[in-house]
Amino acid sequence: MLELSIPQLDENSKNTKDIVFTILTKQHPLSLTQIHNKIKKQYNLGITYQAVRKSVDTLYTQGVLDKQGKQYSLKKEWILNLKSFFDKLLTKYETGKQIHTFTDELAKDNYAVYTFNNLLDLDNFWGDIMNYWANHEKNNKNYLSIVHFHWWMIINLGKETALFENFKKRKIKSTFVTLKKAPLNNWANKIYKNYGMHTKSKTTKNKYIDINVLGDTIIQVEYPKKITNKIESFFKKHKNLQEVNPRTITHLAHESCEIKFIMFKSSEIADNIRKT
Repeated sequence: MLELSIPQLDENSKNTKDIVFTILTKQHPLSLTQIHNKIKKQYNLGITYQAVRKSVDTLYTQGVLDKQGKQYSLKKEWILNLKSFFDKLLTKYETGKQIHTFTDELAKDNYAVYTFNNLLDLDNFWGDIMNYWANHEKNNKNYLSIVHFHWWMIINLGKETALFENFKKRKIKSTFVTLKKAPLNNWANKIYKNYGMHTKSKTTKNKYIDINVLGDTIIQVEYPKKITNKIESFFKKHKNLQEVNPRTITHLAHESCEIKFIMFKSSEIADNIRKT
């Protein structure tokens, strides 16, 4: 049976077992002495060697840790079992939570899947998350956007420009990679450049998924074919906003569909996406 007494992965935790777990996610294998020294150096806590040994023994008994000689690391079988369990759980809840309003509590989730019924609801939620991150991030102030079409600039221009005014104010380094060629994409990129953002254009035939990387947080948005066809048609048909009927924009913003919004935190994956 899977052990669900999962240690908390948290830099601010003062629980010895959580701290041991956090350390071993970053560096392994380590001996008891090495783990104890890292706790004293990194956490400035008066945790005794005996307390470290007791926590390590508990994690080893629970099957979380593996031991080779006198050194410990996370047990691969435990990680795979845990992944398998949550993959199955995610499948059951794949449709996600129907949600329209962002709250501070949602920003604390390490993994979440939401669904939205139209582009406007999606963009309002998406923008609120970005603003929250910009206002609270203190260390990794890097933002990367990899998208096909800048549709949010069409349906929600005022909110988008206010968002990136905030990014500029907070000196967040931003890069936009656009995967489809279109005059309206070029128009949007000029606006981003005016805010000091970097822009790049590439072409791809990959699945229609947009990706954002905000520090260590990854956002992945999957669109149904129904709405991607309408977005692509809109961007192919119009060369500038002056020729667009406002009713067309309204219809696009409120077109009924089911959009999946996935958000999770992983510094390793975030770094790999940025490097790629």
